[in-house]
Amino acid sequence: MGRPRSEKVEEIKAKLIARLRDGFFRAGDRFLSNRAVAQKFGISYQTAHRLVNELCAEKWLERRPASGTYIPGGKSRGEGAQFVFHPRARRAESFGARLLAALRQRLERDRIPFRLSFLDPKRPSLLSGFFPVIWECPAAVRACAAAGRSALLLNDRPPSGMQAVYIDSVSTDDFSGGACAAQLLQQKSGAKQGFAILSGPLDDERSNRRVAGFRSVVRASVVPAGGWYVEDGYRSAGDALRRGPRGIFCCNDRLAEAVIDYCKRRSIACPPLVGFDDAPVAEKLNLTIIAIPWDELAGAAAEVIKRRLNGDTATSSHQMFSPRPVIRGL
Repeated sequence: MGRPRSEKVEEIKAKLIARLRDGFFRAGDRFLSNRAVAQKFGISYQTAHRLVNELCAEKWLERRPASGTYIPGGKSRGEGAQFVFHPRARRAESFGARLLAALRQRLERDRIPFRLSFLDPKRPSLLSGFFPVIWECPAAVRACAAAGRSALLLNDRPPSGMQAVYIDSVSTDDFSGGACAAQLLQQKSGAKQGFAILSGPLDDERSNRRVAGFRSVVRASVVPAGGWYVEDGYRSAGDALRRGPRGIFCCNDRLAEAVIDYCKRRSIACPPLVGFDDAPVAEKLNLTIIAIPWDELAGAAAEVIKRRLNGDTATSSHQMFSPRPVIRGL
């Protein structure tokens, strides 16, 4: 008859079970090695080995041949990706449409199955067995984090805390892009001040970061357009032209198009402009812009999707790409 187990070992086992039960570890995570358990709790290697074996027998842990001990679950292969996009991406040549097209092309090339969902941003419906790829739908990000479910957030970063633990992100450095736009306008206009910014909606973080980046380099008046489209920019173009005679930074290319159209209709000189995004209209208008690195974004997103669909449970990653200037006519 073996010696009764000490109270200390029983306490260690109870503590490990509590951590496994209460979510201290994520499904699919590698568990501590026998040696690590022994060192962490001050017990012998043999005792640690017996404890881990018991936890495996009781289904708290699972052994994987030639790999190690893991938290059960999290290793099944997903059926594909679910694109969870704001309905704005339906609008032709919009940022969301351009991003969606780049992603679809990359996933089709890599033969990664996907489904597209234009969802109510406040009440998203997420498909079971699919990896959510989210654009402009904060409620979907919160739902995934609350459920401990991995997802990928596009062109934004999740808030610090639990959302950042579960949600990968691939985004552009809008702040740096705005600073680059300021430097371009200074160089090409020869002026050090007297600029204006035609921004997107006041509550849009993407626009706000671009504005902040520009103003980190040079002071400028901000004229909110209230939206991202030509009709939004046209309503505010006159105010921007009055405030920015030496040059105007437009927070996307559609707003720049609106300023150009406004000047043409009134037969007035258009000051130097810099846009952002590199929509198809930018090349047509010979517009200098800060370009989103679409191929790099799509490639990085595809790699994250492949890893997660293959059962990777590594900690979330947050990748940021710098936009680059494309100098045309100023």
